[in-house]
Amino acid sequence: MAIRSRHGCIDCKRAKVKCDELHPWCGTCKRRGRQCSGYLDVTKSAKSRDSRPTDGGSQHRARRSIASEISSPLASSTPLESPAALDVSVYNVRSPATIDVVSTSAPPICKSLVPIPPGSVNPSDEPFIEAYFLRHPAESVFGPEFIDEMNAMVLKVFQNSPVAVGDTLSAIGEAYLKDSSSDSLVHIPNRRARILQRLRNLDTLGVSLELLLTTMLGLCAVELIDAKDRPRQMTALPVLLENLSMMLDHHLRRGYDLTQLSKYFLRALARQDMMISLAKFQRPRIPTIYWLDDISSHHADRFMGYTGTLMPLMSDLCALAEDFRHARAITFNTVDDPETSRSFDEMAVLLDRASELKSRIQLWHPTVDSTLSFRSSRQFLLHANAYRSACLLYLHRLVSPAGDTVEADQAALVMAYEIMVHTSGSEDDVKMALWPVFLAACEVSSEADRMTADNMLQVICGSRKTATSFQIRSFVKDRVWDARDKGKDWNWMALSEQYPDENLPI
Repeated sequence: MAIRSRHGCIDCKRAKVKCDELHPWCGTCKRRGRQCSGYLDVTKSAKSRDSRPTDGGSQHRARRSIASEISSPLASSTPLESPAALDVSVYNVRSPATIDVVSTSAPPICKSLVPIPPGSVNPSDEPFIEAYFLRHPAESVFGPEFIDEMNAMVLKVFQNSPVAVGDTLSAIGEAYLKDSSSDSLVHIPNRRARILQRLRNLDTLGVSLELLLTTMLGLCAVELIDAKDRPRQMTALPVLLENLSMMLDHHLRRGYDLTQLSKYFLRALARQDMMISLAKFQRPRIPTIYWLDDISSHHADRFMGYTGTLMPLMSDLCALAEDFRHARAITFNTVDDPETSRSFDEMAVLLDRASELKSRIQLWHPTVDSTLSFRSSRQFLLHANAYRSACLLYLHRLVSPAGDTVEADQAALVMAYEIMVHTSGSEDDVKMALWPVFLAACEVSSEADRMTADNMLQVICGSRKTATSFQIRSFVKDRVWDARDKGKDWNWMALSEQYPDENLPI
């Protein structure tokens, strides 16, 4: 019989029963008829089998197992806080293995990937984890050049916390395979709630920030992917990011530093927070100073491309939008009040701020990664210029709302065309430009322009397949265009406040 102790799994601690501490799943939970949630303590990774190739062929490299990634010298020797964690070159970017696996049309469960070594994760979760590695990086990042990098970062955290990270990856993979009728898949209805509970425990116990961020990023990914049963209910994302902000403040107040690995995961969450803040006219919850450093300023990011250095200006744009919203609400509510003149003075100050911010945005230019060729940089430059044009259009509409004057609407249309110039190329050129395309689509009125804008939105929906991309397309067509055609208020900013859960351009 296994030795019992007070230091047991999550479920045994919660139930206040003794745990036999079998890893990775305790026998006590099995005897109680429960599925073990694993341990909060850092557990040792299971030893992987020898995976040395028998030949140098690309076919064997394409079948390289996830297990070999975990047991590689890089994963075992590089500390989590090491700056080498962001050295893209060490991960063999654009390796034949990654490109072959991603480009091959495979069944829902990827047969070309060997499962993670037995004992590292629950066997019933292995198909979902394989689905994660096959689909999620390929569909969510700019291109294949970032897939190896993203997988390596995730596996570094997995190596230290296989149960917690494995459950998170399983949740994402399960969202992709939700409609699969395979008898071998064991869907867990309360998995999301279980991960949320683990997240609360992680924050309470003060475990590594990398694990906390990986778990939070996984929960946000599930919300972005799995919304087929909640077509217009996306309120969980803003709530999750607000909770993340509090957790970050809690960790930083306790003296923890943000490692390069932490910043890597935080950038993905910060981008989501920025898009939500722009849509809801509020200040971002995650300050750019947390994650923007010299490394991220001079290298393309898997989600932001070259727009990392634009984010501080976008943060100021969010702050200005929040202040405009408050000032207009005060002006509207005090129209017959003696304080009205004071609110007009505040509006004049806001207009001065808008003019100053406009100049700063116009002067901004992306920093080109000197390690990339023109062919690689072209996509990031188009994306960055589309975002700069989108910021100017957003700022224009803060000052002159849609339908305010004919001249303002015409100026907005020209700005929309400038955005569309940068997003009218290939699928790769438009894949990560949902927010700029959304702003441009809201301004067009002719049938030809709307067809062009809708085609761009369709490309984004087809390449990313996120619930928010489909939702944005519906918002443009059913709310903005429909209101304009019927002679109603088609100001997307007002409609966004009227339908707050439908406009999340992530």
